[in-house]
Amino acid sequence: MSVVEPDRNVTIRSRADGDVLVRVTLALVAIGVGVWLVLAFRGHRGEGVGMQTAWHRGAGNLVEITLVREDEARLACASGVTPAGLACVFDGDRRRRAPTPADAERLRPYATVGGDLLLGAGLWSSSSLPRALPAERFTVVCDFEIIELVRSVALRWAADGSFDPATKSLPAGRLRGCVIPP
Repeated sequence: MSVVEPDRNVTIRSRADGDVLVRVTLALVAIGVGVWLVLAFRGHRGEGVGMQTAWHRGAGNLVEITLVREDEARLACASGVTPAGLACVFDGDRRRRAPTPADAERLRPYATVGGDLLLGAGLWSSSSLPRALPAERFTVVCDFEIIELVRSVALRWAADGSFDPATKSLPAGRLRGCVIPP
């Protein structure tokens, strides 16, 4: 009988060690799945849409842009590139184009709520945008149809400001259906 008891103790210890190992493994798997779910759905919390989506020619994206109503007169760009008839008010030599492109064809630099930059035309003439805009900073959500990536462009953020070259290629295209979200 004394021989059976040590074996039973060993068996009990092995079973207890196995139970602990299974519990630790299950806990680690549960933690891993939880972290994966948090990271996978992190971008879907309504923080804005932007560069998480595919930015290439022909792609359409919903973008949330941050503005003040004075931006219509402030924002400008300079580039010799005219994708599909869209153009900056200033050419590549930073001379004003004649005639000045209408808003539907005039590229302007915009920043999304996520801090991404784009060149868009048509925001201010969008029929769904109310004429009485908020006095303070606001956002608009637009459908952005990307026509081309523009490599050589300079951006101006104030009417009397200087042009600063963009540090990377920017998507350029048409902004449609712009609305101020509730």
